[in-house]
Amino acid sequence: MRIFLYVAVGLLFLGCTTLKPTVAEYRMGVKEDVVKSSAKGCAAKSLKVAQAFSTASLLSLQMEYAETGGKVFAYSQSQWQESPNSFITSQLFGSVRDFELFGSVHSFGSRVKTDLILETNIEEFMQFYAPDMNSSYVNVLISLTLIDTKTSTVIATKTFRSKVKTKTADASGGVEAYREALAEIVANKRVWLEESCR
Repeated sequence: MRIFLYVAVGLLFLGCTTLKPTVAEYRMGVKEDVVKSSAKGCAAKSLKVAQAFSTASLLSLQMEYAETGGKVFAYSQSQWQESPNSFITSQLFGSVRDFELFGSVHSFGSRVKTDLILETNIEEFMQFYAPDMNSSYVNVLISLTLIDTKTSTVIATKTFRSKVKTKTADASGGVEAYREALAEIVANKRVWLEESCR
């Protein structure tokens, strides 16, 4: 009778447990060469890098992809370690700071009143699959606007686009392609900012 009771209790506990698949987390780190600016036009100015504007989906950790026909799905076993909005904002901040084009660079959380503000609008950040689902590419579209805070006027604005084919048609391949696309945009952004400060 005791053996039967132990078996029944054991089966009861087994029935209450669920097996959940392991979720892989991906961190978006863009490898770039540390480049110093030679332009002096903004050396005496301070800049604040604003929190990026984006759709609500880019504020979450969910990794999404699109299929033919415009249908958007989420990867079930992969997610971001940090939301796309957050890591793009921090990536731009670090890149601008290390570029040393401005006298000082501050994050969006700073209370410092700056001469300029850099606004970012993430218009597209998506992995697209071909109809046969055997290949994919990522498309990144980011608009940047440099604003004079004293007059609230636009000094310069530009939209950066990057489309990169993935090496593998999965979440991991998408992450690598995103890194490449963002590295290209960050490099082009440096050139644009330097030209805006001449």
